Amino acid sequence: MSDHRRFFVDPHLLTTKQISIEGAVARQVNRVLRLKTDDHITLLDGLGNSYDARIILSTPQLLNAQIVDKRIGDGEPVLELVLASCVPKSDRIELIVQKCTELGISEMMLIRSERTVVRLDESGGLKKAERLGKIAAEAAEQCGRSMIPRLRGVIDFDDLTRRVADFDLAIIAWEEEDKSSSLRDVLRTNVGAKSVLLIVGPEGGLTSSEVELAKSAGAVSVSFGSRVLRTDTAAIAGCAAIMYELEGQL
Repeated sequence: MSDHRRFFVDPHLLTTKQISIEGAVARQVNRVLRLKTDDHITLLDGLGNSYDARIILSTPQLLNAQIVDKRIGDGEPVLELVLASCVPKSDRIELIVQKCTELGISEMMLIRSERTVVRLDESGGLKKAERLGKIAAEAAEQCGRSMIPRLRGVIDFDDLTRRVADFDLAIIAWEEEDKSSSLRDVLRTNVGAKSVLLIVGPEGGLTSSEVELAKSAGAVSVSFGSRVLRTDTAAIAGCAAIMYELEGQL
């Protein structure tokens, strides 16, 4: 893997040998990193491709660079892991996006459940999605990924259950589940799964009717142990455990 600084850019900018980039990337290269002419950077198109580029001109407003090499990016897991997280209070969702991006999720959906406290209107949802997209991109750059997880807008829990059948394994974390139905045991009996959906409830937990609805759609309800985890802790710990057992990472 290249040790050059990495930046996600619009893939349309990477169709020619010499490219021009404006905005945040240009400012970071020039003002923050203070990179100069002939320094090399790595540009990522978010589609899985990685480009080695040499800086030709660097100003706070404009970055001109020449593409030197193109290759298939690395840092991507084989396992497709989708996190469905009910929208938590405060800035916890930002922590979830950042850490679960580092762990290798391929997609994240924000879910509106019966006990979800945060209610985002259309304008608030768009602003939140833009903010979370930036956090995901920065986390993917930092940890060496070549793709940014897809972020889905807020959807209702009923709509989420209709997607359960799309996955080899769908797991719903529920604090009231019998402790004998552990996440570890479920994962070790599904080692061949190539796509996994992890559903995590809000601060007040999922209702029994919501859990039954998900189970009737094919999801497996599991316990995370004897301690009740915060929603952000459950999401991060759950993704880490799934990657460890099914991807062989961590």
